[in-house]
This record gives sequence, structure tokens and C-alpha cells, in this order.
Amino acid sequence: MNNMNEYFNVKTVQVTQSLSDLGLKLGSDGKLVRLDGSRIKSNAAFKEWLYKLKAGERLPRGRYFKNKRPGKPLMILDEFHSMFADK
Repeated sequence: MNNMNEYFNVKTVQVTQSLSDLGLKLGSDGKLVRLDGSRIKSNAAFKEWLYKLKAGERLPRGRYFKNKRPGKPLMILDEFHSMFADK
């Protein structure tokens, strides 16, 4: 591994996250809640509708769509580790 780092001239960084870093905690029932105690609502149907729209299209009326932007969110996947995985 060390030879590979020297060859590619890379610096390895290790990052650790906790729920509190994301503003969440486990509730008494085992579900995720925000640090202020409010519950996390799942609005899957609204999200799907939002993602189906293209950037720049007009959003439907309703409080869920207030201050939202149409289109799919930017998703970044880190799969660099699979490049050097032993097979």
C-alpha cells in the first residue's frame, strides 16, 4: 500500500462522522430524530415528483415544494477503493 501511495503521489485522509455531526440522534424508539427533538418526515412521493422535473421547470404549489429546486440532486459516489481491491 505504501508503494502505491508513493507511485501515485497521494495523501490518505481518514474521516469519521457521527450522528451529531449530521444534526441527528437516536430517539427512544430507535428511530432517527433531529437534535431539537423534531421527527424526520419521509415524503417519498413528493421527492419523486421533484426529481422527475427538469431543472428550470415550474414546481407544483404546496408547502413541500416551497424553497425547493426541481431536478435530481448531485450525487457523488466514492468507489475509488474498488479500483485497487484484490480479486
